[in-house]
Amino acid sequence: MPEDYLPHRRLSLIPTRSNPTSEATGRDTESTGDEEPPVPAVLQSLEDDKCRAILRVLREPKSVPDLCDECGLANSTAYRKLERLRDAGLVREYTEVRRDGPNATLYERDFTEISVRIDENDEFSLTVDRPTEEPEDRMAAFWSEMRRES
Repeated sequence: MPEDYLPHRRLSLIPTRSNPTSEATGRDTESTGDEEPPVPAVLQSLEDDKCRAILRVLREPKSVPDLCDECGLANSTAYRKLERLRDAGLVREYTEVRRDGPNATLYERDFTEISVRIDENDEFSLTVDRPTEEPEDRMAAFWSEMRRES
């Protein structure tokens, strides 16, 4: 099968965030859905050497078997670390719909830069810069949400 035919046989459903730059603090706040996770969740994820190894190889979307091969992790460890990274807002998960076989769950890095600050009240805050959204990503996010609701 020619290589140029493959992209037409796959559809990526990519959930994305609406805010390309967002800020998190260590304070408890009421959730609105667009808020970043607390500072400790992000810092604990970055402290974990296996989480950092996963983030290094997620330059492009990868499946868990690919991550396990590249990082030398067991399946259960990879899923546990991906859950931690997802909860910290550092990785996004999406489904690649394949017309010619089973769908695949892929993961990719969901930040371009992370900055940690301490203010005059000795409170830590965190700014996470996100990749910019493309119109195709917004449409894919829409369909992904529709699929979740049905």
